[in-house]
Amino acid sequence: MKQPGDEIRLTILGCRGSLPVSRKEMLEYGGETSCYRLEARGETLFVDAGTGLRNAALPEGPIRILFTHAHLDHLLGLPMFPGLLDPARELVFYSPRGDGSLDEALARLISPPLWPLPLARCPARVSGRSFSFPLAVGPFTVTGMQGSHPGGSFVYRIAACGKSVVLASDFEHTEEKLRELAAFAAGADLLVYDAQYTPEEYEARRGFGHSTAETGLRLLRESGAKRLLPVHHDPGHTDRFLREREKALGVPFAKEGEVIRL
Repeated sequence: MKQPGDEIRLTILGCRGSLPVSRKEMLEYGGETSCYRLEARGETLFVDAGTGLRNAALPEGPIRILFTHAHLDHLLGLPMFPGLLDPARELVFYSPRGDGSLDEALARLISPPLWPLPLARCPARVSGRSFSFPLAVGPFTVTGMQGSHPGGSFVYRIAACGKSVVLASDFEHTEEKLRELAAFAAGADLLVYDAQYTPEEYEARRGFGHSTAETGLRLLRESGAKRLLPVHHDPGHTDRFLREREKALGVPFAKEGEVIRL
């Protein structure tokens, strides 16, 4: 029997792609890079640690962060994240890679000359965990598939309380990967999908590792997922531009600070 509070709550802490922006004409959709907070049954799981992580309220207990890949815009929030500077805090970084690439990337980013304080000397207790699917984290069950992105990435399906969210940011559509993703996302309650480019922009940026909202709508139909949330907005796309895209396509784009309850 479903109990009161049995829901997934997804908070968009950052949904800008490639690099953060702070121009006044980009405040509505936000300028912080990729970071998502999922909550269920009193527990929290973050996905990625872009600059949006700096604005996260600290949960009780361990801070768990699941990484899709180790590109800079998905890591930039960590060096100034308050949880990293709290000796009473435990941070656990989850990555399905077994090659140590995430550990290496974080150690390089949070160390001189790029950053004054090495990760190993940060006051919080930090540990990294590689895993095989499925991953159980509190009430969450995480399954995954390889994405389509330079250097590699993962797409996650995160389930709890009878609901599921598919996070497919930093994903470039090919026919083969779209078929695989449609099967992976079948029946999901929410499909969070990379929509950095317009179709015209994509033609000039093939191989960059990103997709379009139009492809997201196709995927929504083919997967039978219930709702599409386009994310990873291009740093050059203004609020006005994104509003016009929404109107043309009939689908709301993600906004920083938005809370979605499933």
